[in-house]
Amino acid sequence: MQRSTISMFAQLVQLMGGKIEFQNLVNKYQSDKGAKGLTTWTQFIAMLFCQLTGADSLREISDGLYSSLGKLSHIGATAVCRSTLSYANSKRPYKLYEDFYYVLLEKFRHEIQGRLGNKFTKPVFSLDSTTISLCLRLFEWAQHRRRKGGIKLHTLLNNDTSLPEVIVETTAKTSDIKGAKGILENIPPGSIVVMDRGYNDYSLFKRLTDKGVVFVTRLKDNAQHTPLRQGLIKADPDGCWGLYEMKFTGAKAKLHCSETNFRVVQWLDKETNRWFEFLTNSQELSATEVADLYKERWQIELFFKRIKQNLVIKTFVGTTENAVMTQI
Repeated sequence: MQRSTISMFAQLVQLMGGKIEFQNLVNKYQSDKGAKGLTTWTQFIAMLFCQLTGADSLREISDGLYSSLGKLSHIGATAVCRSTLSYANSKRPYKLYEDFYYVLLEKFRHEIQGRLGNKFTKPVFSLDSTTISLCLRLFEWAQHRRRKGGIKLHTLLNNDTSLPEVIVETTAKTSDIKGAKGILENIPPGSIVVMDRGYNDYSLFKRLTDKGVVFVTRLKDNAQHTPLRQGLIKADPDGCWGLYEMKFTGAKAKLHCSETNFRVVQWLDKETNRWFEFLTNSQELSATEVADLYKERWQIELFFKRIKQNLVIKTFVGTTENAVMTQI
C-alpha cells in the first residue's frame, strides 16, 4: 500500500487543532462574509506558512503554497493569490487571530502549567512592554517621534508557563502606565504582579489593591512618603536588609492612596554592593520573599529576548496597522 507523506508544517497544524474554535471566531467576527475565494482559515495557514518558512514577501508565500499544495490540501490549504492575501491582511480583523491565541493557550494549559515550578503559593505575573521599530515612511500610522515609528506590545507574562496571558498593542508613544490599565481586568484577584519603576502610578496602585492583587515594584527615588525609620518593622542583624511600613504623602498620592499602608524593603545586592528599594502593598510577604519576587521579573525580559531571537519577522508583508498586527 502506498504511503502518503505529510510535511512537518502539516503535522504542526494538525497537532494545533482547534478548527472548531477557529470557525466559532470566524462566525463571531463575520470575517468570511462576502468572501468569494480566500477563507479566513486559508489566510491563517498562509500567514503561518510565512512565519515558519521565513518567507519575506507575498510572492514567496503564494509560490510556496502553490508548490506545497499537494501536501497541504488535507489541512484545508488552498492556492493564494498575492493581491487577495494582501487585501485580506489589511481588511480582516486581526483580533480574530489574537483571540485564537487565547483559545490555544487554554487548550494546552494543562500541558504547560507548572513546567517552571512556581515556588510561591499564589500565581505570579510579570508586567512589561517591548517596542517593535517600524519605518515611518512606510508605516505613517505608527509615528513615535519625529523621524521614528513603532508599536508597543504591553505584555502580562505568566511566570509559571513563561507564556503571555494577554498582550495589548498600542503605538510606541503610549506610556507603559496607560497600556497597563488595559491589562488590569485580566489579572485575577489573589495573584501577584511584578513590574519595574515605569509602572509607578498611584491610581494603578489603588486599582490593584482594590482588586486584591499584590504588586511588587521598585520605589522611585523622588517619591514623597513618611520617613522609613519611623516605620521599621524588622531588620537583618547583618545589615543586609530592612522591612519598613510607610504611606505616600505627595499631593497626587493623597488622591488615591492616602489611607493605604505600603511596605518598603531595602535590600543589599552583595554581588554588586548596591542597595535596592522594593515597594509592595502586601502586609504578609517577608523581606526575602519580596526580593525573590522582584527577581522573577527577569522572566519577562528573557521572554522578550526569546521571541526576538527565535520568532524573527524578516519583513512585514503589509503596511497597514491591521496587516502588521495580523502577522504578529
